[in-house]
Amino acid sequence: MANTKRILSLTHEQDVDGLFSSAILKNAFPDTLVFLTNYGHKNVERAAAAIKFNVARSRKNGTIVISDLGADDVQDIEPIEDAANNARNYGWDFVWLDHHVWSEKIKRRVNSFASLILPNDKVKCTAELVYEKFANNRRTCEKIAKFAHIVDFRLQEVHKLPPLPELVTYYRSMPNPYPKLQSIVNKASKGIFWDDDLQEDFDQYLPLRESALFAAMKSLTIYNICNYKVAITESQRIISKSILSEKIFVEKPEVNLVILFAPDGKVSIRRRPGSNIKCDVIGQKLNGGGHNHAAAGLIKNSSESLQMGQVAQELEIILRNL
Repeated sequence: MANTKRILSLTHEQDVDGLFSSAILKNAFPDTLVFLTNYGHKNVERAAAAIKFNVARSRKNGTIVISDLGADDVQDIEPIEDAANNARNYGWDFVWLDHHVWSEKIKRRVNSFASLILPNDKVKCTAELVYEKFANNRRTCEKIAKFAHIVDFRLQEVHKLPPLPELVTYYRSMPNPYPKLQSIVNKASKGIFWDDDLQEDFDQYLPLRESALFAAMKSLTIYNICNYKVAITESQRIISKSILSEKIFVEKPEVNLVILFAPDGKVSIRRRPGSNIKCDVIGQKLNGGGHNHAAAGLIKNSSESLQMGQVAQELEIILRNL
């Protein structure tokens, strides 16, 4: 039986783990409103405003759930803390679930206004935490969580699953991705991971992907930095970072580390499977974060667009200091 409790779900829009966290809630609690968001202070402020707006207009209280969004800056916590305290006055509960690395300082701050749930070990994605907290023993929710786990940790079984991660990347490159991303949440909440509409969109995406992959591989340069073979290339937004990095590791077996960058300074960091390089540590040095195997960051740049040489220089500084 589905629960009649009201849920306001704020989740990470950028990957399957975040979207499926909301899908699990939507399956277990039909009265779930999903708000998709991303990192960055402006996004945090918009999320806080959404919390206040929906709490104020709701005729009944419920639970606010933030999922798959880490926090490492007190300034990013403050708007959410204010919204949480406001929601508490209306009788709402507040739960925050995530599987990234958190500092003790930030954990204490969030625990002061929310129930913070982090994994005891590092082999769970956020969707699994949401499943265990809110939907344990619901078979469809278990399947949703398993799908998210395989994708998030890029297990070998990922190649047997529908290419939803790539479709998410494709949708996010569109001017207005929100309806498409919400459709993935809605379908997944019913246990539908692929259908004719998704296949049609994927067929439109394929030639664009191949063109972008070709351009990325053509511009790829391999650097020798601190005894690591590092492949650096510009990655168009339309390409899945996981797909591109896997292609590089297959075609360039000597490479230990892949850095994918965008002209606006955003970088994605991927290590070769089995390597001991800590991508999350590199990401933290670049004002970001992530996991041991994959992370992201930002290289601040004074010129109009980030260049490959600047990425290599910044990475050399970080690796030498590590």
